[in-house]
Amino acid sequence: MSGAAVQYWSQAFSGQYNQLYASVLGADYVQIGSLNSIGAGITSIVSVPLGWAAENYGVRRTLLLGFACAIISAAVYALAGSWWILVAAVILSSIALRIIYPLTDVIFITYTRPEQSSTLMGFSRVIWGTLNIFAPLIAAIIVASFGGINAQGIRPLYFVQLFLTVVAFFFVAVKLKTIPTHVKREEEKPSSKENGFIQDFRDLFKGERWLKRWIALRTIDQFAVNMAVPFIPLWMVNVKGANPYILGAVGTASAVTSSLLQVPAGRLADKIGRKRTYYLLQPLAYIGTFMLILAPRPEYLILVGLLGAVGLVGGGAGGVSSTPFITMHWEMVPGEKRGRWFGIEGLMTGSTIPATIIGGILWQYGFMREVLLLPILLEVLVVIPLMITVPDTLKRNDRQRNSPSAFSRLQEIDVSVG
Repeated sequence: MSGAAVQYWSQAFSGQYNQLYASVLGADYVQIGSLNSIGAGITSIVSVPLGWAAENYGVRRTLLLGFACAIISAAVYALAGSWWILVAAVILSSIALRIIYPLTDVIFITYTRPEQSSTLMGFSRVIWGTLNIFAPLIAAIIVASFGGINAQGIRPLYFVQLFLTVVAFFFVAVKLKTIPTHVKREEEKPSSKENGFIQDFRDLFKGERWLKRWIALRTIDQFAVNMAVPFIPLWMVNVKGANPYILGAVGTASAVTSSLLQVPAGRLADKIGRKRTYYLLQPLAYIGTFMLILAPRPEYLILVGLLGAVGLVGGGAGGVSSTPFITMHWEMVPGEKRGRWFGIEGLMTGSTIPATIIGGILWQYGFMREVLLLPILLEVLVVIPLMITVPDTLKRNDRQRNSPSAFSRLQEIDVSVG
């Protein structure tokens, strides 16, 4: 969807500077970690109701709510005079991110055959990534022009983000039309509405043997990655001496590499499986993390952008592993359950609440390298062994599980536009 692509570009435009912005507005490392934890907590609280609403009342309204939250969040960032004001921005941004990109992925997965799903997911990332190639460099020029890495230098980025998000909102509002047809779920029983909200989520787990194991895997993965996410920009600037242009080059290198590899990775995942493709690509992020730690000069950080790193927002070669991983995530349940699965998926982000706080405390006490390395240990020792025990979703190849009629409420939108 073009609206999601514009919003993704606006997020990439300022994303590298969020933690740096909080820092220059007076937040210490624990408070920076706490900001991320607050966002994760709110995401967990609203996720289940949002998933249920999307499945029962339509995706269009839910998407527009997400874009509205993104607009207000960008405005708060742009006008903030102290770090604690960013709490409201982080809350609204978390709600927006919880809505926009997962629902876009649900649409992709629901309306494609299993043997094409990962390729389409990769193609969508190419579109988003292509738009993002120049975003970090443009952001670097703006920051340098307005005074460097300080509040005055970073603040203009959020005004640009605000403008782009407003454009995305109106684009979706105009282009994403509703279709006046309502199709019942194929297996829906007359009494199902009487069972209500709670029963709907109980039914999610019926017949899904591996779902609880996948939830454990996904939760631990979220914990591992988000322990490092808030602190990578701080490491690059405060420890490695990166300036705005180095940050811009890292972001651009990451976006270019990701764009080039997304479709090949998607096709590979559709041929050999989601898991095998993930196993091939994810180790590149581990190599990138070691390069992040050992880089002798700031210029070497550009290699980190090419390779990716655990917790580095933007991708790189290792970050492309997220495409088969997310494809497998949405394929874990039949199409008619994906609205509720969307809600449960948000609860898994609750694991990031302690992750970012723990990361902030460790960082405050000087355990910076450990914060960057612990996610790798958790993935290698826990996440990957758990994934080995879960069957690859490509093998199911059940057309009914991805039937457009399955996720019935998605029939209310025209997925051919936007």
